[in-house]
Amino acid sequence: MENPFSLAYLIFFLIFLGATLFLIKIIVENLARKALTENQKNFLDLAEQSFQKLRASSNEDLESKKTAIEKQLTLLNGELDKLKTNTTELKTNLQLSKEQLTGLTETTNHLNSVLSNNQQRGQWGERQAEDLLQHFDFQEGVNYNKQTSEGGDRPDFTFYLPKGKRLNMDVKFPIRAYQSYLDADSKTEQDSHLKQFNSDIKTHLKAIAKRKYINPADDTLDYCMMFISNEGIFQIVNQQQELLDLAKDLSIVICGPTSLFAILSLIRQSISSFQIEERAKVIQKDLVKFQDEWEKYKDKMATVQTKMDQANQALEEAQGTRTRALERPLKKIISHEIDSSQERS
Repeated sequence: MENPFSLAYLIFFLIFLGATLFLIKIIVENLARKALTENQKNFLDLAEQSFQKLRASSNEDLESKKTAIEKQLTLLNGELDKLKTNTTELKTNLQLSKEQLTGLTETTNHLNSVLSNNQQRGQWGERQAEDLLQHFDFQEGVNYNKQTSEGGDRPDFTFYLPKGKRLNMDVKFPIRAYQSYLDADSKTEQDSHLKQFNSDIKTHLKAIAKRKYINPADDTLDYCMMFISNEGIFQIVNQQQELLDLAKDLSIVICGPTSLFAILSLIRQSISSFQIEERAKVIQKDLVKFQDEWEKYKDKMATVQTKMDQANQALEEAQGTRTRALERPLKKIISHEIDSSQERS
């Protein structure tokens, strides 16, 4: 027969065990829940801290990138402003270039028109000569004249030299044959145009020689000048010995702009030297007059000195003799005065 106490104890033990297990379960669940809550909190705190660090780092990175972007934008804006300015200047320069090109075209057309006209070519050459004259401060009507009359002929320029001498000059601009010579495509054409060029120069030389530009009896020099107003043309002429020989035979000096510059420089120096010489002559005359007047002055002063010496001698004699003559009665008067005083006392 079973023990009731043992059975009850077993039931109680089982109930107690079940309750204990249940309680343990609740405790474990609570501990697990608490641990889970704490882990979640720690995880959230850690996640928040990581997020804060990430956000701070992101903000710094974004700020750095923003600064870099703003700097690049500033540089870009500066480059855009420069590009805009350069574009404006380029447009302005293009406009100026267009205007200058237009002006150059007009000038070239005008120059072609001038060079194609004999009278205008002559005026062009005369203007070049006048520019050189102005450089040396030559005055029209004083140092030179234009197109004056010389025995019925009219030289383009007449220069007035010292001692009443004159030098006549004609201006030539033989461009046609010279231009054809430059534009020739073959040696044969060049020789043909050079021959024509030489013929034109000879014609000019002979025409000048027939005019009365050289007349030493009428105070002109024994030669005259032909001014070629283009240095390139003058160089070609200067290379043709037959032209130089002809000019020498006809007493004509051919000159270009550079050589005319040298000749005018010599004329200016000769005028200056002549003026200095003339002033020296005037000064010399004045010195002679001064010397004559100085000699007269010395003679006059010697006479005055003699008279002053005589007067001084007469004064000294008068002072000695007459002073002594006056002192003798004065001494007597003083002596009488002294005697009278003694008697009264």
